[in-house]
Amino acid sequence: MIRSVPLGSVVVFMVLMATATACGETAESGVNGFDPEPLIWEACGDTECATLIVPMDHAVPGGPVIEVAVALMRAVAEPRIGVLVMNPGGPGGSGIEMLKWMGPAMADPDFLGRFDLVGFDPRGSGASTTVSCVDDFDDEIMVLGPETGLQEVVADAEDLVADCLERSGDLAHHVGTNAVARDIDVLRRAMGEEQISYLGYSYGTRLGAVYAALFGDRVRAMVLDGPVDPAERVSRPSRIQADGFEASWSAFAAACDAEPDCPLGVVGGAEQAFADAVAAVTASPVPAGDRQVTHGEFYLGVAAALYSPETWPILREGLAEVVVSGSAVILQDLGDMLLGRRDDGSYDGSMDAMFLVDCADDPERPPPSEIFGASVAIADSLTHFGPAFAGSTGCHPLPAAVDPLYVGPADLVVPALVVYLEGDPATPPIWAGALVAALGDAVVISSNAEGHGAYLANSWCLTEPVTRYLVDLQVPADGWSCREP
Repeated sequence: MIRSVPLGSVVVFMVLMATATACGETAESGVNGFDPEPLIWEACGDTECATLIVPMDHAVPGGPVIEVAVALMRAVAEPRIGVLVMNPGGPGGSGIEMLKWMGPAMADPDFLGRFDLVGFDPRGSGASTTVSCVDDFDDEIMVLGPETGLQEVVADAEDLVADCLERSGDLAHHVGTNAVARDIDVLRRAMGEEQISYLGYSYGTRLGAVYAALFGDRVRAMVLDGPVDPAERVSRPSRIQADGFEASWSAFAAACDAEPDCPLGVVGGAEQAFADAVAAVTASPVPAGDRQVTHGEFYLGVAAALYSPETWPILREGLAEVVVSGSAVILQDLGDMLLGRRDDGSYDGSMDAMFLVDCADDPERPPPSEIFGASVAIADSLTHFGPAFAGSTGCHPLPAAVDPLYVGPADLVVPALVVYLEGDPATPPIWAGALVAALGDAVVISSNAEGHGAYLANSWCLTEPVTRYLVDLQVPADGWSCREP
């Protein structure tokens, strides 16, 4: 079966879609009617693990319950500040995995070592009670070909949704960001904390904004890194993110062509290599060991490498491999990373969660022909990534969202800190202002770096102000910016 999934729908840290409900009262219903059980922590590698029990539907606190997996890395320095809850993005990204690979660096006393660091797998994903739609994405992520039209894409979307609902049950309707924000507050209460600090990347900024709007008095400090525009949603395709990837490709190409030892120089430079590689994967899938890379998987692999300048050298080698050797092992590995493919060939379910969370947040269900046409129009205007952004039918044929996203003004003790990079491909800088406008109580800082995610990721010069904000509640001047060394 063909799975026609636009690039903007599948990249793990890409976030598109958010809107607001009419009033906070609707979004807050059911929050206080559930008393959590104390968490029982057990050794779990370098962390401690526990299971949080939460209502599947917070509006029905006495109804069915689900599990949320939580991990903890205790403070290593005194005096202890409190709990820092973290989310890596997605939606569908694992906070437990984030804690495993970022926690040791964050726990340094010079950074965040005075916090108990907490990661969790949001409902529907990871080690929590999961949703499920697709077992195997291999060779199925594609872009529209000349013979692929609306009828075929709609039929495929209907098959996909039928599988989601059959395999996920009622949870498919209750994985939205409002519910996850309420889960965080249940977690806060289960841990006996009056307030939490929060660090969210990409989609995690959307989640943080909802928590701040619903539970502002429970926020000690909040960093929203790689901010998302609350007006973006899957039912209304936008070219802003597509333009971000186009800009990041141009920055990559310019950097490669400026270096004498860039391996793409021998094939005519980055642009020529891209064109030749596209021609190769368009003609037929390119071998990747005992697998193969399709047209759509090619774009996925390229996009994966554009997330950080640290992976640009890998992209150079990957394009050279396709053009010179007729193989695509490197691009296959990059795409696998974003699709959550494990070493044994199984998938972590993050793509299923992403689709259902985004649609649970989106209150609109326009006709699929309208969404499809808008996505094709965007695609036709793009220089490099056009085919990867065509073919969306939004959330069709999922029923209307039962609890669409709530983002409203927040009343915080300390303003939230919104952080962006000028060269971010997945959450372009223009989205920062939109998030601040929705949140209200926030300041913005930035750097000129390339990449997605700033703090302890793609920026050096933002490390100090973000750390001082989280640790000492020192709020930078709104609009402060820096240039990377």
